[in-house]
Amino acid sequence: MILLSEPSVIVEGLNLPECPRWHDGALTFSDIMAGRIYRLGMNDQAEIVHEEPDDFIGGLGFLANGDLLAVLSKQRKLLRIGPQGATEYADLTGLCRFVLNDMAVHAGRAYVSQPGFDIWTNEAHGMPDPTDIILVQPDGATAIAASDMMSPNGMAISPDGRTLYVAESTAMRITCFEIDPDSGALSNRRLFGALPQGGIPDGICLDNHGAVWSASPVAYSDGVVRSGLGVIRIAPGGDVTHCVPLAKGRRALACAIGGVNGGTLYICTVPEFEGPAAFSAAAGRLEKVSLADMEIT
Repeated sequence: MILLSEPSVIVEGLNLPECPRWHDGALTFSDIMAGRIYRLGMNDQAEIVHEEPDDFIGGLGFLANGDLLAVLSKQRKLLRIGPQGATEYADLTGLCRFVLNDMAVHAGRAYVSQPGFDIWTNEAHGMPDPTDIILVQPDGATAIAASDMMSPNGMAISPDGRTLYVAESTAMRITCFEIDPDSGALSNRRLFGALPQGGIPDGICLDNHGAVWSASPVAYSDGVVRSGLGVIRIAPGGDVTHCVPLAKGRRALACAIGGVNGGTLYICTVPEFEGPAAFSAAAGRLEKVSLADMEIT
């Protein structure tokens, strides 16, 4: 496994940065607990795109016309944000018992994850029950796309729209499915790769070699929770080839590849989850590291 350089900080003062997406030459990301969506503008300045003061904003995705879809976690709805403002896109309360989490969008279809318990109450005990991935069709129709998922979290879709990748957090693995191009139905569920050293995957993204980059904020083994590796790259076949370590006391929540020729990895980070730093307000950051000279093996 090749260790890359530690990332540099480009945006500070965030609460819980997550769900970064590179689209149309810019990075858009959520600050979940602030209920905000940001777009990274010129000179790496974060500009507020939308704000929901009464909810947490999770996963993001874009429609073909450039409109932005956003997950309203507690309301269990999808929001559509366009030039004319924000409107409700889909109500998922009938398919989600607790809260929504992340989302991947392609060809007008949205796949939405849910952890299977209320992650915002801090009252989870033991392993959560298996749960579902929800599919929202371009016409607004909703259905269960996949069941028996272990805390499905970050998701990504291959550029050709034929494969969905899902981080199953409590199973410590990346799972993938084939996507039917006509119906959006998922099939051929299989293991893409397991995280090393008990790593728990969070947000993920893909590179142009078919590898998955996964943020791993924490790891769990032998009854002990400890720091995760940072961001790791899992190649097709399951080998872990690269790792981006973070500064001491930082955790990676999600990542996205963007910039000129896909040469930058953007990483959403927060302080450690235990001790005084875990309760520091506005301590979230957006960081980046260059992939331009990365050696692919």
